Amino acid sequence: MFRTASRNTHRAPGRAVIDYRGLAAPVGKSLGGAAALGAMTAGAAIGGAAHAETGPIPTVKTLKGTAPSPAVAGTTARTAVLSIGSRGTSVSQLQSALNSRGASIAVDGRFGSATRQAVRDFQRANGLAVDGVAGTRTWAALNGSSSAPASSSSSGQSSSSSSSRPKLRIGARGSAVTDLQNLLRERGATFSATGYFGSSTNAAVRAFQSSVGLSVDGIVGPRTWAALGGSVGSSSGGSSGSSSGSSSSGSSSNGSSVSGSSIVEDARQQLGTRYVWGASKPGDSFDCSGLTQHVYKKNGISIPRTASAQVQAGRIIPRSEARPGDLVAFTAGNYGHIGIYVGNGTIIDAGTSKGKVVERSIWNAPHVFVTYR
Repeated sequence: MFRTASRNTHRAPGRAVIDYRGLAAPVGKSLGGAAALGAMTAGAAIGGAAHAETGPIPTVKTLKGTAPSPAVAGTTARTAVLSIGSRGTSVSQLQSALNSRGASIAVDGRFGSATRQAVRDFQRANGLAVDGVAGTRTWAALNGSSSAPASSSSSGQSSSSSSSRPKLRIGARGSAVTDLQNLLRERGATFSATGYFGSSTNAAVRAFQSSVGLSVDGIVGPRTWAALGGSVGSSSGGSSGSSSGSSSSGSSSNGSSVSGSSIVEDARQQLGTRYVWGASKPGDSFDCSGLTQHVYKKNGISIPRTASAQVQAGRIIPRSEARPGDLVAFTAGNYGHIGIYVGNGTIIDAGTSKGKVVERSIWNAPHVFVTYR
């Protein structure tokens, strides 16, 4: 079947997505009743052909009376190309390996949407092509050392200190929670540092994990501590340093020099324009990302069409570094809404709540600041 973007989101229509799960072949059973994977499902076979990660498709058998091992140790599992719709021991091993890297999914031998998202999170965190297919390179990363951002994105001192910090989750209290909240506030969170890990802190942690490519579980473990103590976003240390050295919101990543005030003024010219999902018609109608793309284009900056793509193409920065003309993206719905930062906690955006382009205060919802400087 074909799926298109929902009409009540803030994204423009995208490519249709084909769901191959209806093509999955049934799983056979051995005489002893233990599940056996006789062949890859049709969904996995098609998924493997459509992506760069390929490998031999094995025949996996489970001996009578032998439970499948949760460890990713067998060469058969390491070379299996798995995608949504796949079933069997190899999928169970994949799920166990993902959980050991910070995911929190059921080990049920079924490659569903939760497993695909965990694969995508792991691929993003390890610099792999993010396609949700467990191929040879994803298996190699799962069988190698721990996730790259935990060691490479943080400095030596932060990686060593992060390993000694306690694991925190909702309900935790104490000075470590206060430290966590202060670090999150430096990254744009808007709550007070109370020392209690409640729902607001949990939402901020999940938003931060999503912004830096970690598994989004709301649990603050070594990798989340390391990312909080190191650089923010996906840019390298060199590019981050060069951009932070520029105090104005002037120079874009495209090489053009634009003032933030010019971006804000161009956005203000569209105040009152009605909101229409998928629209980008100056003076007539916009959706959220249509507005930001239009204004940036007028200022010589080329950015993608959808809100989530605009976040991915830019650089996430702490609130303290945000300048007028940067973008403010709200993390709910995989960055489902975006607007232009005016300064002093104010945003210009096109949204369903007001039904038109407005200038208003940033509301209390998890959000990040994105720059193209």
